Amino acid sequence: MLTLLTILYSVILEIEPFEGLENAVALGIGIFSILLLALSITAYRKTGLKLTIYAIIIFALFAIQQTMEFLEDTFSSLDTPITDVTISSLTLAILVLFFLAIVRTKIT
Repeated sequence: MLTLLTILYSVILEIEPFEGLENAVALGIGIFSILLLALSITAYRKTGLKLTIYAIIIFALFAIQQTMEFLEDTFSSLDTPITDVTISSLTLAILVLFFLAIVRTKIT
């Protein structure tokens, strides 16, 4: 009986109290970025405004980044240095595209 309680206690200690909340927030962010991606595509089709292409690419990269982070947190086998570098590279690409979108707006 004592061994069973010890095992149960060690399993309970392994469970993080905010893991479910973190996953729910990550899922919400992923869904929201995909929704914004779809809205950007719709806006581009209606207006033909070239600047919305930046938004389309940014929201697509953000959805990919969020998915990769969620998978990395969920599956420990994906927690590798190459995954970390890829996620950081996606963040850099998103920032560069935001900058280019702002600069393009000021030029035109």
